[in-house]
Amino acid sequence: MKKHVYLLLSSMALLLVSYQTNAEPVFAVKADIYKLKNEITIDSKIAKKLKSLAPIHQPVLLALLNESALIEIGDEKQLTALEVKANEDGAFFNAAMKLKDKTDGQWQSITSFMPNIPNGQTVYFSRTFIDSVWLIKLTGTRYESEELGLASFQNQ
Repeated sequence: MKKHVYLLLSSMALLLVSYQTNAEPVFAVKADIYKLKNEITIDSKIAKKLKSLAPIHQPVLLALLNESALIEIGDEKQLTALEVKANEDGAFFNAAMKLKDKTDGQWQSITSFMPNIPNGQTVYFSRTFIDSVWLIKLTGTRYESEELGLASFQNQ
């Protein structure tokens, strides 16, 4: 599955490189996704706890302003999709997370939506699902060019 995620991200990067001469503003999205035990709750200690854990995935991508970007992670039994869309000037973005789990041959899903997240803001998505807690730490930032957006991923 990791191979598919890397191929998707590589393809997106190559596609975006072809638009490099336009120098359009872009919106850089970084997601850290963790799978936690049920007894861990989201409270004021979450940042401390996350420092001691390694994310199971760290997808990054660039999206044109006012265009949707999609990150999908999973397999034939569990899927997580994260959709992010910045507004036309990149002042804020909307994010939606959908978790799907196949139990007894049937797909169960949970969807969470956060509107109007300010540029540069970090937000958390969290859902208890089956025997674990999925947590996505999401940060979206507007950059004046694709080059600056790509460079921001290197500086993290």
